[in-house]
Amino acid sequence: MLFRSRLLLPFLVATGFALASCEKEDASPSATALLDHRWLLTQVDGAPLATTAANTPYLEFVDLGHCVVGLGPCNNFSSRFMLGASQQLHITEPIATRATCAAQELENRYLASLARTARYEISGTELQLYDGEGGAPQLVFRQEAGQ
Repeated sequence: MLFRSRLLLPFLVATGFALASCEKEDASPSATALLDHRWLLTQVDGAPLATTAANTPYLEFVDLGHCVVGLGPCNNFSSRFMLGASQQLHITEPIATRATCAAQELENRYLASLARTARYEISGTELQLYDGEGGAPQLVFRQEAGQ
């Protein structure tokens, strides 16, 4: 029994330190506005998107698990995100289903732009995602009505 206690003690101490260092993230007001809404894609690289209500690409930031889920013109996708100070936002490379469609090139640009995201801005019901180079937003979304 004493032998088991000696083996278990370092594990318990390390676990205690790990748990003590965990902090609940404080969500800034703009981060709260980002989460748990459906954002409908309206522009990619400055070009307006021509879609119908039935196939509008979108994304959602889900706080639980820091997941991004969405729909491109062709496929569903998922990813993970990390928020930083000063509206910094990192989105991992999205993983999408593999159907092809006539808008495949647009979907490829959309998903690639998501993975290059470095920061975001929210103005009213509009979300803009920027890459690390600044300038114009790479992707522009509007909040789905009724949310």
